[in-house]
Amino acid sequence: MLKAIKIRIYPNDEQINYIKNLLGTSRFVYNNCLAYKIDKYNNEKYSVNFAETSRYLTSLKSKEGLSWIRNSHSKVLGQSLINLEYAYKNFFKNGSGFPKFKSKHDNRQSCRFPSDAFIGIKGNKISLIKQLKEIHFKCSKRDEKILNKYQDSVRSVTLTKTKSGKYYLSVLMNLEISKKLDKPINSIIGIDLGIKSFIVDSKGNEFKTIKVNRKKLEKLHRQLSRKQKNSKNREKSRIKLAKLYEKINNIKEYYLHQIVNQLLNENQIIVIEDLNIKGMLKNHKLARSIQELSINRFETILKYKSEWYGRDIIKIDRFFPSSKLCSDCGFRYQELSLLEREWICPKCGTKHNRDFNAANNIEKEGQRILDIKEKQIGLSSPEFTLAEIGSVDDIVRNNALKSTQSLKQEKNVFNRFG
Repeated sequence: MLKAIKIRIYPNDEQINYIKNLLGTSRFVYNNCLAYKIDKYNNEKYSVNFAETSRYLTSLKSKEGLSWIRNSHSKVLGQSLINLEYAYKNFFKNGSGFPKFKSKHDNRQSCRFPSDAFIGIKGNKISLIKQLKEIHFKCSKRDEKILNKYQDSVRSVTLTKTKSGKYYLSVLMNLEISKKLDKPINSIIGIDLGIKSFIVDSKGNEFKTIKVNRKKLEKLHRQLSRKQKNSKNREKSRIKLAKLYEKINNIKEYYLHQIVNQLLNENQIIVIEDLNIKGMLKNHKLARSIQELSINRFETILKYKSEWYGRDIIKIDRFFPSSKLCSDCGFRYQELSLLEREWICPKCGTKHNRDFNAANNIEKEGQRILDIKEKQIGLSSPEFTLAEIGSVDDIVRNNALKSTQSLKQEKNVFNRFG
């Protein structure tokens, strides 16, 4: 299983100069090869493959005035071509945006070293290529031990210069995740994501939303806008603002990992809604608050960690009325507005907290789906677990319902990450 370990490096002045040249050359090669592919297609209706792009890079090195390209490591420049091909495949196969030219004015730059451009790690020093040897780095003691012990399994190393001028390496390794979680307290839990409380689960736990210091951000933005363009003072203000954004992102990342770890430690099956984030962002009154939640990042972390530790995720249909249903009697309260945080069921008289009620309904919907799958495969034991029969996706794939229409409906409300 692939796992990336991020470390901060502290190159000396000579190494910093080489890194800057390497990042600039990688960007230049990427842009020129992209322009070459676009030009070939526009003029000749011909799609250039990877081999031809590599030959074009070789011809660039021999051109007059471009001999400086040869000063950069050929393996890193070759990786830029691989990244370009990957961007094209994403565009044609996955519907991602068309590859864009990289700007030298973008303060965040990166390049990738393949495994054969990586020398090794000794203690807290890493060596990549001849010009970047024994660079001091910092990370947790646990990650440092893993890097030293399993350095033979390194697949690639990505070098990144952040907007604040810091340098990081993301070391991609092929490792077996050996950590085993204890037996979960709960077999299934439903979670409701929101703005007032980031997460409320069906067991009554609440995870609060991180408050961003907007006043400080606005102040730094104003200071930056007042500085003269291309001046040293403007650059100082830009770095100060970039450092604040990095701090906010680091706090969020740490908090999201804490939440995911707790959910996975305590629960075997986690049921969440398939939220339409793009649609939610169209509400201009709530867009900034929704964006600050980092819901997509939360789902990404939850997905890969659940795969590591053998937990299961169920996504219910985004149109399921989790907030409007009474979790006791099933009455649907159509008039519920966003301002109502509590409501009383007209049918049974139960008083509901909006978020907790939604989490309960999400759990019940997840349990209903599991019960249907249990009947499909003929398991009548009350000790039914997904681990005994395979993943949720396998159940959907291998155990079709008799009715085609029912099958389509079930697939709409029963999706796993990925």
